Amino acid sequence: MAERGKTVRLFFIEGTPTGRMKCELSNWTGVAYRIPHTMISKCTDRKELNNTGVYFLIGKDEDGITDKIYIGEAENVLPRINQHIIAGTKEWQDWTDCVIFVNKDDALNKAMVKYLENALYVLAKKANRCTIYNGNTPTKSSLSETDETEMLEYLDNLRLLMGAMGYKFLEEMESVPHKDNNGQLLTLKSPKSTYEATGKVTEDGFIVFKGSKITNDIANSFNKYGYCALREKLIANGTIVNFEFVKDYLFSSCSAASSVIQGHNTNGWIEWKTKDKRTLTDIMRETSE
Repeated sequence: MAERGKTVRLFFIEGTPTGRMKCELSNWTGVAYRIPHTMISKCTDRKELNNTGVYFLIGKDEDGITDKIYIGEAENVLPRINQHIIAGTKEWQDWTDCVIFVNKDDALNKAMVKYLENALYVLAKKANRCTIYNGNTPTKSSLSETDETEMLEYLDNLRLLMGAMGYKFLEEMESVPHKDNNGQLLTLKSPKSTYEATGKVTEDGFIVFKGSKITNDIANSFNKYGYCALREKLIANGTIVNFEFVKDYLFSSCSAASSVIQGHNTNGWIEWKTKDKRTLTDIMRETSE
């Protein structure tokens, strides 16, 4: 059967894209709300937010680039979000937005949302696109065959709406061939052989391939924030071992990738080159002519 398009409706409650947003999928009883941290107190006008559901707290990691998330569930979601705020230093406070999923008819029960919480944690962990703040893997509840089938469909719709809102941390990175296809493979090499890397532009950003080597020389201007912090995190979490990528890694941009590899802030659009020495800027000019 051929795949059909889907209709997603976005409603900006305050009339601006920076305020609260309601997100719905046609012919589905689920509904998502994206709410800035500063607007949680305004949400008493949304009664369905007191239903049973799952939620994400979303912010940025210490590098200021990588998403950091907390995944939770509750029988009364909005009061649970308020508990996060009231708890102060006992809970993570540096999130900027939360995304809540509930059913309009309040058909979800505790076992269902525990199942969803576990599944979402596993998806985010496998995708490896963000830092997960949960201390432990959420417990997976046991469901009947019919309820599990329903929750798997709920997960599919949830992921679709998360993507529509611009969040990709539940989506596993697609495998990208390391071989060169029509000059798509890009290299970054030091004249003194202190680093050597290969990668490709993808729809999601820029992927650096396993086996790429980074420099061990850090510029004094490459401070502890931004790309330097990202570099330190990749070393700490085992993505880079002995100055070498031990697995493919997706960066948000080509400049993030080149800066981590070269140990100072760089412009990836001119640093990454094809085997015939064309830069990414050259390629963009060629495709736009």
